[in-house]
Amino acid sequence: MLPEDGILIAKAQAGDRDALNELVSAYWHPIYRFVSYKTGSPEDAQELTQETFYRAFRSLSGFRETGATFKTYLSRIAINLIRDFWRKKGRSPAFVDIADCQEAGDGGEQPDAWAARLEMRMAIAGALKELPAEQRQAVELRIIAGLPVRETALAMGKTEAAVKMLQQRALKSLRTLLGKKGILDSGARG
Repeated sequence: MLPEDGILIAKAQAGDRDALNELVSAYWHPIYRFVSYKTGSPEDAQELTQETFYRAFRSLSGFRETGATFKTYLSRIAINLIRDFWRKKGRSPAFVDIADCQEAGDGGEQPDAWAARLEMRMAIAGALKELPAEQRQAVELRIIAGLPVRETALAMGKTEAAVKMLQQRALKSLRTLLGKKGILDSGARG
């Protein structure tokens, strides 16, 4: 855990509201981004991210340092909430990021570049959906949520070596799948 996080958590456990606010400021965006990717809905992501922080802070008094970062702790809570979310919906997760569609008219990039980027993201999301569950989870935690190998291993209940292998296999499979779809040169290295 980062030393600053340990100090903030100790202060938050003692009831310091400013420390809680600093933790929210530091981790809201990465958790929201991950939840948004998994739900495909900004509204659902907002609600689930808020619930993630609510649950984390409600149980903060029992939080103990295990070598994992606070981000891993939050990610575990978010993963459980996402599973419950989809279980209640009775269907599989959506993979298209609705926020991408809202970017189209922002004037930030040319429409053809935006369309190409959106097509690539949709192709990658579709290819991710075809991966075995553990490979997909490794990519989501490592690349999308931005967790380090060690934290991903803790979140998945795997060894670091197993996570590295899952990620390597997933990326190789993604290159192959995207190559077959004509999106990526199948000989490309990433």
